Amino acid sequence: VNQMAIDYNNYLTDDQKANIITQRLQQFAGEAYQHEINKKIAIDNNDDDLVKQSTDAIEAINKAIAVHESELATLTLTQPDSE
Repeated sequence: VNQMAIDYNNYLTDDQKANIITQRLQQFAGEAYQHEINKKIAIDNNDDDLVKQSTDAIEAINKAIAVHESELATLTLTQPDSE
């Protein structure tokens, strides 16, 4: 079945997209922080498997952050009124 793709960009302003991206970046930072703690615990316990899992998760989060930051850089944001 050939369906037309929906362009979700038409439903969001750049400011709305920026808010979504900013929220995701904060979530990624929280997840990375948790993985860093898990990695420290794994190192202390000589748990090589958990060290690798945590390291891999942190690398994946770093890549996701880079994609989100790149997308954020393409948006044209409304400047707040200065008083």
